[in-house]
Amino acid sequence: MKHSIKILLSISAALALTACGGGGNSDSDDAFSGTGKLSLSITDAPVDGAKEVWITIAEVLLKRSGGEEKTITLTGPDVDPVDGTLTVNLLALSGGQLSQLFNNETVTSGSYEWVRFALVENTARIVWEDDSEDPLELPANKNVLKTSGSFSVGSGDSVAYIIDWDLRKSIVEHSGGYRLKPVLHIKRDDVYAYAVGTVGDPLFNGCAAEDVPSVYVYTGHDVTPDDLGSDVEPVISVYVSDDPQQAFYIGPLDPGAYTLAFTCDSLLDDPESGDDVLEFPAAGMTNISLESGDNGSIGTL
Repeated sequence: MKHSIKILLSISAALALTACGGGGNSDSDDAFSGTGKLSLSITDAPVDGAKEVWITIAEVLLKRSGGEEKTITLTGPDVDPVDGTLTVNLLALSGGQLSQLFNNETVTSGSYEWVRFALVENTARIVWEDDSEDPLELPANKNVLKTSGSFSVGSGDSVAYIIDWDLRKSIVEHSGGYRLKPVLHIKRDDVYAYAVGTVGDPLFNGCAAEDVPSVYVYTGHDVTPDDLGSDVEPVISVYVSDDPQQAFYIGPLDPGAYTLAFTCDSLLDDPESGDDVLEFPAAGMTNISLESGDNGSIGTL
């Protein structure tokens, strides 16, 4: 069966990097002479048209500047005790729920170039609402997912990072099937912000039964909203849940000013085209400002 998908999916992985000792200065000459403790978890948001998206992670690798990659063995509570892999249904993780990969792993202090996730071959798949399923190809048919951007762990420091899996354009349909194309960025945990909100009955009930109510988030105030792939592309696009309370969850976001825009038309939004016409009711638009560490409610649209 052919499935029509317009994926608006964001995944974020909480990366807690806690260095041994107390109160070091990451800019000092000996800042990277010690070790640190690393904990890693993943979280996700729902996607319409599918009820499960599965991957199996074999291991995590860290690339330190000037050094070799360090392989991290998975030790989270859901890791398979036999083969040491972690099989995750990404769509079971939403609203800040986490699946731990490992905890308190000792790492060498220093600057790191990337985090790489090695997946078990032929395990990425998408399961549709009708219980049919399709395999998900990985980029260049390689079973790895890799972050962009660098991060550091200073000796004596206590820092945390978020790996933001930007999957709004991640599942792409092509002539041979479906492909997973994630982009992963690293954010500091004590800098990023997230928030929850709700959509009022007049807006939510204005959507038809086949629609997927969504909230698009744009950088800056008073932005005129547009679709995915456009010149005014949202930084995050999330679905509005009908249970509980017509709620939505946004984050992680850098501190700053944002425009939120509600639409019923997210299924019309093809990330590959960039020229879809979506309706954004004026009553469903609002400006918000987020500060470092924000973790609260932004009210009702």
